[in-house]
Amino acid sequence: MTLFSAALSPAQHERALTALAEKTFDLLVIGGGINGVGIALDAASRGLSVALVEASDLASGTSSRSSKLIHGGLRYLEQYDFKLVREALHERELMVTTLAPHLVKPVGFLYPLHEKLKERTYVGAGLALYDALRGFQRALPWHKHLSQKKISEIAPSLRLDIVTGGIQYFDAQVDDARHTMMIARTAAKHGAVIATGVRCQTIIKEGKRVIGASVKVNESNEV
Repeated sequence: MTLFSAALSPAQHERALTALAEKTFDLLVIGGGINGVGIALDAASRGLSVALVEASDLASGTSSRSSKLIHGGLRYLEQYDFKLVREALHERELMVTTLAPHLVKPVGFLYPLHEKLKERTYVGAGLALYDALRGFQRALPWHKHLSQKKISEIAPSLRLDIVTGGIQYFDAQVDDARHTMMIARTAAKHGAVIATGVRCQTIIKEGKRVIGASVKVNESNEV
């Protein structure tokens, strides 16, 4: 899916408030973090009428305070969850090459080694598997084995009396707040109504079924 651009301007905000008061939507998303805007985009791109409300601002919480990593889940190899790692690596590749190459960039990690043979073999095998699970996708460099001399050039502050060498591998990093904003704008391009500064007050139920919600503009009246 291509990420489009749609202005989330003051004029758009006023139109969103009017739509919230007058229209009935197929789906109401509460929360404008990465999960919320992603759900809004997915639903709107499939033809549903979607509204999203956020009490504060888009990406104002965890979505602007994340690790900023788009990774393949290296640690899950120890749990033998190869399917999860393969899927995550595929998604990482899409982010770097197609979906948001302007926001997602390769980032290198350095793994210092303390043993010359056993540790290098064990860690190297894990990283070789990590790279191999990408298949033929090669947007990020393959891992590299580094000598002690090379480590001293890259990270001179490391104690070379205990560091015998290292391995460099690659994942990706993202501007998390901008990424959230871009997805929100893309959702708006697909017709989603995005309204910030709007708090969900109550959930309206019919039996056990949720049929609506009462929302309130901050410092204003219910809509």
